[in-house]
Amino acid sequence: MQNLLQHDLGSSMLSIAVILGWLGLFFVFLRVLTISIKRILEAVFKNRNY
Repeated sequence: MQNLLQHDLGSSMLSIAVILGWLGLFFVFLRVLTISIKRILEAVFKNRNY
């Protein structure tokens, strides 16, 4: 935390924005992955006649 306060405010805000951006991209990728898996499983189990 002390190292973060030694930098100027702009670079600290930029670092936080980059970290939040990567987290956002990770959650979007995770959401797309779960929707894809859900659709694949629905297609697989829909073809089975029970």
